[in-house]
Amino acid sequence: MKTKQEQTIPLLDDISRSLFNTIPDPFIVVGEDGTYLEVLGGTERSLYDDGIPLKGKNIYGFMPKKFADFFMGQVHHTLESGKLNTFDYQLETEDVTLTTKNGPGGTQWFEARMYPLEKPYQGQRAVSVLIINITERRTLHKQLRDLSNIDPLTGLYNRRYFLQRVSLHLREAGRAHILICDIDHFKNINDTYGHLAGDAVLQEFASRVKEVIKHSRAIARYGGDEFIIAVTNKSDTEAVAIAEDLRIHVASKPFFFQNLELNVHISIGVARVQGPNISSISLISEADIALYRAKASGRNKVCLFTPSMREL
Repeated sequence: MKTKQEQTIPLLDDISRSLFNTIPDPFIVVGEDGTYLEVLGGTERSLYDDGIPLKGKNIYGFMPKKFADFFMGQVHHTLESGKLNTFDYQLETEDVTLTTKNGPGGTQWFEARMYPLEKPYQGQRAVSVLIINITERRTLHKQLRDLSNIDPLTGLYNRRYFLQRVSLHLREAGRAHILICDIDHFKNINDTYGHLAGDAVLQEFASRVKEVIKHSRAIARYGGDEFIIAVTNKSDTEAVAIAEDLRIHVASKPFFFQNLELNVHISIGVARVQGPNISSISLISEADIALYRAKASGRNKVCLFTPSMREL
């Protein structure tokens, strides 16, 4: 009959340790009490601090308690499930207590691949953990996601992203005001001065609207020379006042393109929308009707939707 000692996993020999220490990513054996029983690999200094000195130390001695609680929760879950456990986490490397900081520093994202050891190691149940720095991957994914949501000319969000955001807000809060802005006689600017002048006007408008509407996620280029804005937790009077501030701010000083000085005005339709079951079409239809009324009544105006407008 095997003794308890014979039923444990043998300690690593020098050859095994040398092989493990050639890999760029860190490989750790963590006991169920939080002790780092083995720390191997992690030789790529552009991605990792040197974790070798952590061997024999308990995670609560060098990690913030909140993170240590999270990580040990994963350890215990892995031991109980008996299965591979893969998870991502964010770590402020400055919060880790190390004698020498020789890695990338700052905020890093990691993927952990954790698996339970079949037998005890150094007298206790333990897991093996492969740590992979995925900061660059996450940054790239975020950049690609942002590019898919942003209008390349103005740097504002596009219509698709805007409608998703507003629909989400309506599900959560139940109401908002939608402002649709149209640049008056924009076609004349393109026809008279060329499309580069038109592009310059659109870019300057985007800059000015962000000076009035501080929450940039609530602004989008709807298409062509139309822009759409959401304001929340406002009365009708307050929403119209915001629209008037924007209209005046646009008209207050000329737009410039090369040596040209262009006087630009906008018309704005304002409507209150209430959720949560509002489609993207109904979300903007009343503001669109109000915009049409503002343009039909002479442009350079703000118009608040009223139900009677549907009858005209």
